[in-house]
Amino acid sequence: MKVNYPLKSSAANIKEIKEILKPFGGRCAKIVDSTLEYQIKEEKKEEAYRMLKDKEYID
Repeated sequence: MKVNYPLKSSAANIKEIKEILKPFGGRCAKIVDSTLEYQIKEEKKEEAYRMLKDKEYID
């Protein structure tokens, strides 16, 4: 499943984001027009979302 979230900061470090997503099975993370885009299994989507929100990468 492909997901997209607007980034809070344009200075987000994609390497850090990839490391955060790795335990959830997230892959192919990239930043496109200040939006974080990555692929993840649907059952892990909410957990990854909460982690990114807690780290203040997304709203």
